[in-house]
Amino acid sequence: MSQKPGVLPAARMLAEDYVFLVRPPTVLQIFDRLVRAWRAARGRTITALPIPELAEIFRAEEALPSQWLPLLKKSPLKE
Repeated sequence: MSQKPGVLPAARMLAEDYVFLVRPPTVLQIFDRLVRAWRAARGRTITALPIPELAEIFRAEEALPSQWLPLLKKSPLKE
């Protein structure tokens, strides 16, 4: 996290292929999905939920890693 308005060109050149630029609104969007999913699961006695039902709750909120990970990989730092 940095208060700078952008990424220095030198930093972009040195970045590994697996480093991505993720802005705070994206992080907040993912966080919101996860919180909604956990609240829904806890509202249904999470300890008694079978794994498939728990997965369905997370899928419905788009909170499975396969659903939010692509958001984190949209902007590679190295260009």
